[in-house]
Amino acid sequence: MPDFPLLFETMTIRGCTLPNRIVVSPLCQYSARDGFAQPWHFAHLSTFARGKAGLVFTEATAVEERGRITPRCLGIWNDAQAEAIRPIVEFIDSMGCVAGIQLAHAGRKASTRAPFVEKGGSPLTDEDAARGDPPWQAVAPSPLAVADGWPVPRELTGDDLGEIKAAFAAAARRAFAVGFRVIELHLAHG
Repeated sequence: MPDFPLLFETMTIRGCTLPNRIVVSPLCQYSARDGFAQPWHFAHLSTFARGKAGLVFTEATAVEERGRITPRCLGIWNDAQAEAIRPIVEFIDSMGCVAGIQLAHAGRKASTRAPFVEKGGSPLTDEDAARGDPPWQAVAPSPLAVADGWPVPRELTGDDLGEIKAAFAAAARRAFAVGFRVIELHLAHG
């Protein structure tokens, strides 16, 4: 059996000490309502803290409403959403673990059906709007659809880029205010 002594040693990165080197990466759950964490989020993330993972990340958490992948994505674009996450962060901390959050913007991948619904992973349509999940205009650095059959996103302007940058900064401040000690920026969706 291999010897893994380093796995269970503490590690300090930029002033944040992890109790061990086990990290739970962000796992999209598509279980939020209007960006708000639900009891599912507490149950899901507290499991990893009870198991003593050193660093427990939330799923990709949208910094603005139009930056969600799906209508069910977690958000932190307002203070009320941040407060809804606070009990989860406090529990992770109470277990001696470190809470991390992945801040994200879906870019051209936005306005997508949650993977577990009919036609999951495809673009939202007017049909979804009739069920309470209206599509929204995706934005991206260039007007290129994510794939064939997808809507073309609106090309971002310089002002838009400034708004998104400000949204990331505000989300980071909210995350810090509710106790997150690690922030990861997800910038891979164009």
